[in-house]
Amino acid sequence: MIDSKDKILAYFNSGIKKIEDFRIGIEHEKFLFDLKSNKRIDYKKILQMFSALTEFGWKPIKEKENIIGLNKEERNITLEPGNQIELSGAKLINIHEACAESHDYLFELKQVAKKLNIEIVSAGFDPISSLDEIPNNPKQRYELMTKDMPEGGQLSLDMMYRTCGTQLNIDYDSEKDFIKK
Repeated sequence: MIDSKDKILAYFNSGIKKIEDFRIGIEHEKFLFDLKSNKRIDYKKILQMFSALTEFGWKPIKEKENIIGLNKEERNITLEPGNQIELSGAKLINIHEACAESHDYLFELKQVAKKLNIEIVSAGFDPISSLDEIPNNPKQRYELMTKDMPEGGQLSLDMMYRTCGTQLNIDYDSEKDFIKK
């Protein structure tokens, strides 16, 4: 448990890397809407999307008997609580590789979405769907989180089901470099 300034500093210092070992990784989430109903897609449609993505070399990730994501090389496609789809990219050498990775992923995703009448939406918040309209999926941890998260605040379920984000992971070689970045 991190319960002091020294432990916080030790945690960040443990992440220091040599410049030659620097990597960059990107994670980004997208909302998926059915073009006919203008509603968020359900798990059944997610499975169709995952099945179509296997044509591009993606392999299923299972939790018990349920497909909850896909893997290709060092990349993962995972489901967020409200069936937002997330690419967790590989650890890459530079931003150009990360850009190419995102381009390739979005190309594949758009091909599949077009076939399945799905609209991909890049936005931080879904202002259209109410919580009770958003389909869930069989990931076990989301069932537990949905039950327990409201104790953390009245908007916690909105955060889980109605948001998408982008995260950039970059390495650093010192505290000064960390602050700069």
